[in-house]
Amino acid sequence: SASDASTTTIVSVAFTIIIRIICGPVADGLGVRLTYTCMLIVLCIPGFLAVFVQDFGQLLVVRALIGLIGGSFVLTQLWTTLMFHSNIVGLANATTAGWGNLGGGAALVVIALCFSALKSSGYDNNTAWRSSLAWPPIVVFLMGIAIYFLSDDCPYGNYTELKKRKAEQATDEPDDGGGDPTAEPASIAGRSLKIAASNWRVWILFVVYMFCFGLELVVNGQISLYLSQAFAMSQQEGALVGGCFGLTNLFARSLGGGMSDWAYSKWSVRGRIWSLFIQVILEGMLMLIFTHGTYDTYGPIGALMVLIAWGITVQATEGGTYGLVPFVEPSAVGGVAGIVGAGGNTGALIGNTMVKYMKVRPAFAGLGWLTICAGFLVALIHMPGHGSMFCAADPIEEKKDEKPAQQQQPQQQGGQYFSQQQGGQY
Repeated sequence: SASDASTTTIVSVAFTIIIRIICGPVADGLGVRLTYTCMLIVLCIPGFLAVFVQDFGQLLVVRALIGLIGGSFVLTQLWTTLMFHSNIVGLANATTAGWGNLGGGAALVVIALCFSALKSSGYDNNTAWRSSLAWPPIVVFLMGIAIYFLSDDCPYGNYTELKKRKAEQATDEPDDGGGDPTAEPASIAGRSLKIAASNWRVWILFVVYMFCFGLELVVNGQISLYLSQAFAMSQQEGALVGGCFGLTNLFARSLGGGMSDWAYSKWSVRGRIWSLFIQVILEGMLMLIFTHGTYDTYGPIGALMVLIAWGITVQATEGGTYGLVPFVEPSAVGGVAGIVGAGGNTGALIGNTMVKYMKVRPAFAGLGWLTICAGFLVALIHMPGHGSMFCAADPIEEKKDEKPAQQQQPQQQGGQYFSQQQGGQY
């Protein structure tokens, strides 16, 4: 029933929030490669089990476990942060995330094609649908194997090798405040989460991501209904427009990350803050413009143009957010990426609840205003050693930041603040 489907979706999103908060710090402790491999290999199992679901209880458990694979987004963002220089980390993070979202849509298309082919071969609906669900877990399993054997944690090699090397050097080097390089993974993970959670800037980005990625998820789920009510479109026409909105994943996230990188090249980290502020405010304004339109004022073509413009800005905001993430707390990027990523799914829960009790148009308008409020929170961000949107760094902060910057320079050539991000354990 519709009620059962809604319940399973809520539970799945809740599990995604939990795993996103946890898996980033865990990757700080174990390394991205091993964490990613374990996640994909273990979580392909509930994907296979989905084929055999018979009742609501089984579906609820399977959907909850499948929701855990949403943590892969956080691992990908951490991985690209490690692999790419600070000058292009925004574009790298945004492109992997955008194409990841696009992959979800592509998977649905392939599943539909498999279903049609099986139906044409004489299978009934039930058998054809269950068989169509069997191939994605196979791909997930094979990707887990490929990551383990064909990839590295960072440009310098794998976690275990680097940790051993760092431990051998530890007795000859003064403590840089980054933590014990020989610490157990659980200790490192806990430290990463604690550092990230205690940084107030992280929670501002959490709120921003609530009203960009979270809002995108809400719109994806409600857009066909909204267009049929506000613009008299058929369900088929609404689905087509929604598909055009989804295609912005091809380039718009990368656009936002690239904008953040460009601003960084001109004005350092302050440029990234300005870039994110502009993106969030534009996103909120376009959502308000979209919700104020009707069939008489905009028409179907006008609605499509405003929706696509909003889709570009919301994707750009997501890219801009993760363009700033690596700079918020360089000693705990896994923890930061996890908390911020969880904000998106939290926003989806809040947004869908608003839709349920306020109806679609008022909920969309309310979310637009909340997005603008989130944009003004960005103006409050002050980065030690870099300053804020309106204030340059204090000279004392710049002096304090000078030595770490010099120490980090060699690592930046292979990855963004590599040793600093991983809590100093490599």
